[in-house]
Amino acid sequence: MTYSTGSSPNSLNAVDVNDDGKLDIIVVNYGSNNTGVLLNRGNGTFSAQTTYSTGAGPVEVAAADVNGDGKPDIIVANSVSNNVGVLLNIGNGTFSAQTTYSAGISPGSVVAPDVNGDGKPDIIVANFGSNNVGVLLNIDNGTFLTQTTYSTGTGPSEVAAADVNGDGKPDIIVTNYRSNNVGVLLNRGNSTFLTQTTYLTDSGPAGMTAADVNGDGKPDIIVPNLNSNNVGVLLNIGNGTFAAQKTYSSGSGPYSVAAADINGDDKCDIIVANLNSNNVGVLLNIGNGTFVAEATYSTDSSPAYVVAADVNGDGKPDIIVANSGSNNIGVFLNYC
Repeated sequence: MTYSTGSSPNSLNAVDVNDDGKLDIIVVNYGSNNTGVLLNRGNGTFSAQTTYSTGAGPVEVAAADVNGDGKPDIIVANSVSNNVGVLLNIGNGTFSAQTTYSAGISPGSVVAPDVNGDGKPDIIVANFGSNNVGVLLNIDNGTFLTQTTYSTGTGPSEVAAADVNGDGKPDIIVTNYRSNNVGVLLNRGNSTFLTQTTYLTDSGPAGMTAADVNGDGKPDIIVPNLNSNNVGVLLNIGNGTFAAQKTYSSGSGPYSVAAADINGDDKCDIIVANLNSNNVGVLLNIGNGTFVAEATYSTDSSPAYVVAADVNGDGKPDIIVANSGSNNIGVFLNYC
């Protein structure tokens, strides 16, 4: 099923914004300079979006309770405005006007983990044009300090946070699109990070996610290599170090990736949005962190971002995809 958005939806998230126990959709509309919120009606269908202005060129959205009121707020990377916008949840799934914080050049990806262990989510942003990641610490009530930056490779395009070395602190993982590698910056424990260690990918690593695909309790890295038409999996071998990637063929232009157990076998599978093939691919996990060939499902034009979430409450993760060329969101319900 598809739901209309603004122009060029580029990223989305699934989170319960109105506290009714059902996952709603937040989408950023790059061409409309706004973010849309689609409330879940309760059976996996969604109401029309309500929009909130952002900066220019919003490209990615995260959700976290940044002010400690128990309601998830919206964080958006505004790539043309070179800032990060924070929209506080004021109740019933409605949001205040954004407050902005300066980022680097062309911020393209954002996540919100608690990097310093104070119980408040901070912001990590990948600054594509500045070749760095910025960390903005949450100082209270959902306000943030000026970013501290850490060098990456060229063209950092996607950022994730995960405890890769088992010390209880979230580390930074970043795909360096133009350097054809993934960088890992370990958390020192005092709100600062070590210099990145890099691992080779194929050409054009675009999106990325971290998930335990081989069941050893350590998060691995999954990256779609846009120009190589494959997905790379880098297994965590311990202490936050990673094995060389193993690749799996995808459709054309894999751009975004998600990980979830979609067939109920307790193993983490891969879902990939193939931008140029106009489909999403599902690669089932065989059981040791290796995967079968992808099965594909047709989308509308230019699927740019994918998430997996149970939107109809049946205990099975469904697929939600932002179709940037069709100005809509597609929802695939998991039926077996």
